[in-house]
Amino acid sequence: MVANTTPAPVEVDVGAGLKAWFVACVAVSGTVSLFVGMGLAPVAPLVFIIALVVTMALTGIPAILLVNLVRGLGLKRGYTDAGIPAVLSLLVSAAWLGGDPAAFLFALLGALGSSAYWVAAGKPRANQLMNGETS
Repeated sequence: MVANTTPAPVEVDVGAGLKAWFVACVAVSGTVSLFVGMGLAPVAPLVFIIALVVTMALTGIPAILLVNLVRGLGLKRGYTDAGIPAVLSLLVSAAWLGGDPAAFLFALLGALGSSAYWVAAGKPRANQLMNGETS
């Protein structure tokens, strides 16, 4: 008789992940509206809402892919949670802006948002899910 060596499936708390992603989107949108809305105080709430919708639209699928990549490779969390999105934000925005130095602002926003996600997710370590279980 052969023992079953297949690991039991691990349940992922999707709701907690979505909450952490939303917190990250709010952090980025709040930062954008703070700086953009400074000179436009009467429309700052509108700037926040537009920034939130755009941030959520641009980050939904990449966030899912990156979290699974980092978790699947067992990479050290925290640094990779902030670093990978910062580099991707820099590369995509540099291509989009034609190499404009303003792309570094997008890299900072990527690092801010992904760091906010990591903190809101409970600072998971390598191979650790948000509820503390290991994958």
